[in-house]
Amino acid sequence: MKILMSSDDGVHAPGLLALYQALSTIAEVVVVAPSNEQSGSASALSISAPLYTHKLDSGFIAVNGSPADCIYLALHELYRHASFDWVITGINSGANLGQDVLFSGTFGAALTAQLFGIPAIATSLVGGGVNGEGQEQVGHYQMAANEIVKLLTDTPILDACKNLPYHVLNVNIPDVKSAAAIKGRKITALGHSQIARPVHHMVDPRGRDAYWLSLRKRQQELSAESKSIDSSIVKMTDDQVVAAGYISVSPVRLHHTPDTALEALSALVL
Repeated sequence: MKILMSSDDGVHAPGLLALYQALSTIAEVVVVAPSNEQSGSASALSISAPLYTHKLDSGFIAVNGSPADCIYLALHELYRHASFDWVITGINSGANLGQDVLFSGTFGAALTAQLFGIPAIATSLVGGGVNGEGQEQVGHYQMAANEIVKLLTDTPILDACKNLPYHVLNVNIPDVKSAAAIKGRKITALGHSQIARPVHHMVDPRGRDAYWLSLRKRQQELSAESKSIDSSIVKMTDDQVVAAGYISVSPVRLHHTPDTALEALSALVL
């Protein structure tokens, strides 16, 4: 099995390294990732400026572009003669839940792979960007990476994904200290949470107005139903499942034109 990896946290990100090391035990893995952090870049492509590459001692290739640039460049130039079975991105530092997938560069890179028919998985560690420091944080990523490998090897998810063209599998690992605290895995739909404060206004040292965009969500109390998730609940959202201690696995389709909307709008006289 041959896997192409990337991430929006940059080529030196601890989540990328942990996932590379874990996946290398079951597959041949190559990494093409941004030279610096590209969080929030979604599926952006650099079409008005050239891209440059730099091969690191690790064998990873750094690119001065977005995660989508990295996948695009890898598939059509850097590894154009290779045949990848999967593109797996992450492990993202922090959650990619609900509407966040619209902005995530880690998800956008996986989406780019699916444009060209390659099965893709985007992976994230909830709370990875704020919890733990040093070795403790590295340990969290290693735990999450091992859970991704178990998902790929202990379940038939890979074969199932091959039969779902134009879908990206969005996987979020809950913020726990050890694998023993994970209650299991759940197939979920994308949720939607209110953003607590979309824009932070500040004044910089030179007296200029500055604005920092934020996707941080409001804190929401889980309902009794969410706290006691069981197999009888058919449709749970990713945020509910992760908050309850499960790994969330969400299939997200590339094409976003539902038949119901087409029918409703086609009935209008435009």
